[in-house]
Amino acid sequence: MRPVYILFIAIALIAACETEKNKPNANLHVPFRKDSLVGNWMIISLNTTSSNNQYENLMDSVINPMKEKIVLSAFSFQPEGTVLIDEGKVERTNGQWKFNSSKQLLIQQEDTSLMTMPLFSVTRYRNDSLTLENIIEHKKENLHIRYILKRLRNNDSVPNLFDPALNKWREKPLHAEDEAAIRSRLKQVLYYYAAYFANISGNKIPVFNIQKILCPILFYSGGIGLQKFHKGNEWKKIFYDNSDAEKAHAMLGHAFSDIKDYPDKGGNYVQEYVVALKMVADAL
Repeated sequence: MRPVYILFIAIALIAACETEKNKPNANLHVPFRKDSLVGNWMIISLNTTSSNNQYENLMDSVINPMKEKIVLSAFSFQPEGTVLIDEGKVERTNGQWKFNSSKQLLIQQEDTSLMTMPLFSVTRYRNDSLTLENIIEHKKENLHIRYILKRLRNNDSVPNLFDPALNKWREKPLHAEDEAAIRSRLKQVLYYYAAYFANISGNKIPVFNIQKILCPILFYSGGIGLQKFHKGNEWKKIFYDNSDAEKAHAMLGHAFSDIKDYPDKGGNYVQEYVVALKMVADAL
């Protein structure tokens, strides 16, 4: 595939999300109940309000690191109060969630090495969009942090990202694998990310971050390419060791060389990635 490079890592966020300054609960157009949260969601934006002159310093030290970690994290809320959290790493996190009578949500992750989510207030719920707010007390400054979540709907062309069959590649191998097993694992990864981009497109998610893609793929307009292999890359954790990861990378290189015609979706790059990743998987 012959790529043509464009700068697209930062896709514009929905302006309404950034400028929304509604009072708590003022925008609950439909009643929000505990069961309203059940299902899959993705955080698509994080923004703050503050009047303190230390705001810029707080953004650099507190908020921007949170954005990098939290934005585009996906959550699967189950009716019995469990939650599965995908922060864009190989390992996902299990946790518990509770929704109290004051319409406040608490998410407690089982892995305390990760950021424990605070108590959230539900401030907006409409058309599969949910806004949660919490307040961080930082010395003399209180930061009101708003998290905008989008519900991930599924259909025949938009798979459930939390489907166990789609996530078998996350199961760490217990020993070095032969070429057939490595190829199978690699196909699973490519099909998963094809499903990931199908969710981005089908659910009209306005932003994505290639740093959260655990596959050495370069994304361009009019094509995709292959990154160089790096031993320290998070991607190698999918495989038993560096040796198996290098074998998988070589397989990807051969598959790329076999693809001649890149799919054309009329400039809809995300839709093209869905098809292209499946093409590479099928060429393995």
